Amino acid sequence: MLGSAYRHYSYHSPEDGWAEQDAEQVWLLVSATVKEALASVSTRPEIAAICVSVQGDAIIPLDRRGAALHPAMLGMDTRSHREAADLEDRFGRGQLYSATGMPCEPLNAITKVWWLVRRRPELRNRIWKYVHYEEFLLMKIAGVPALDFTMASRTMAFDPAAKDWVAPVLDCVGITPSELGNVAPSGAPVGIILNAVADDWGIQRNALVVTGGHDQCMAALGAGVIDTDLACYSMGTAEVISTCFDAPRSGPAMLECNYPCYCHVAGDRYFTITLNQSGGLSLEWFLDLSCAGFPEMVEGLKIEPSLAMFLPHLVGSGTPTCDHRSRGSFLGLSLKTGRAEMFQAVVDALAFEARLNVETLERLDIPIAELRAVGGGSRQRRILELKATVLNKPIRTLRNPEAALLGAAMLAEVAIGSFPSLEAACEECVHFRETIEPRLDAVESYTAAFHRYRQIHGTLKSFYRNWRSECPETVNA
Repeated sequence: MLGSAYRHYSYHSPEDGWAEQDAEQVWLLVSATVKEALASVSTRPEIAAICVSVQGDAIIPLDRRGAALHPAMLGMDTRSHREAADLEDRFGRGQLYSATGMPCEPLNAITKVWWLVRRRPELRNRIWKYVHYEEFLLMKIAGVPALDFTMASRTMAFDPAAKDWVAPVLDCVGITPSELGNVAPSGAPVGIILNAVADDWGIQRNALVVTGGHDQCMAALGAGVIDTDLACYSMGTAEVISTCFDAPRSGPAMLECNYPCYCHVAGDRYFTITLNQSGGLSLEWFLDLSCAGFPEMVEGLKIEPSLAMFLPHLVGSGTPTCDHRSRGSFLGLSLKTGRAEMFQAVVDALAFEARLNVETLERLDIPIAELRAVGGGSRQRRILELKATVLNKPIRTLRNPEAALLGAAMLAEVAIGSFPSLEAACEECVHFRETIEPRLDAVESYTAAFHRYRQIHGTLKSFYRNWRSECPETVNA
């Protein structure tokens, strides 16, 4: 990695359950970040190809000039809950999953498209395309609203096996395939960078632009997770474990656990993710609440289970239960319980949630022999050692922490012929820092603690369902 730059952009919520971004402002920030990254390199490199890694499920309506006509509706935006319910009533949850590989939820892009069709009729005649951030950025960079298979297959309107739109779903929503992006595999050439953009960035005008993919797939590629038995463990605000398999898995058992089945960026492989949306969020919440410093709290962690326990459902439970009414809870507190013990319980809980999902995947015949850590949380060795012990599996860390961007770079390299395949690119580009093994002396005690932990949600489930009838619904993002 020759150089890098970073810009933060947040979202705003004008109403409960809404999460929006100004897409045009995001483009300005992306452009500024690219220029800063290029400027950070002592000798500016020749840019042969450009690829993007993007967040999932956000929807932006565009006019024919490629300008956003409405704020981007992010994946966490749940305003389209009525549209999701209507789609489920029309087709059935099982039939939708069988056809598209996506559990029916308002986070899915097609529900947001339907919300715009229904609730913003004044925009209907002006809208040319309903796009994700991928098509939006590629339209800005190359003038082509290209959409790759990973993003298309997350919409709940695309068949990941047939690689085509599901016509009855689009008909129900009232749109045609021409109103969506131009679909292509990840790493497919889109066109050449627009002259104005190349001149603004200060790079050559013949740079090739290629399709990218969903950031979780791109991070998995950057970690070399393109074969079965491996998993990418992303540790950020949310915690996600992602893995791939050779054939589609969209049966009742997968749906019961709320695991999607969509296209991977790697050839004809398929992809699924687990989700604990209260992952790093739980750590941040506890540290803010207790006015504690993160380094000192991590330093005090022990590789042994806390006597207290924490249920990290601050915004509901993630997979496999996806109980939107569940909430966070501390249990087993006593007069001896201090801040360090409670922090230990929070970290333990995140590891227990990961184990719950790993064991569920393995029951579904999706085995995981090794996890590869990415994201901000992967920089804390003590936490990784604890998680490896709870999971009783090795965790490998990467030399390049920007796994999703490394994945984008590898797709671009393959597109211009620098590597004959993604397998060859992974062999050359994915480098590991270290392998963290489980602490064998603590595996048994953590296994016993995990079995106790598994009882907590079941015990509290009915309480939270009846505790506050007005408790707002949240949806997995």
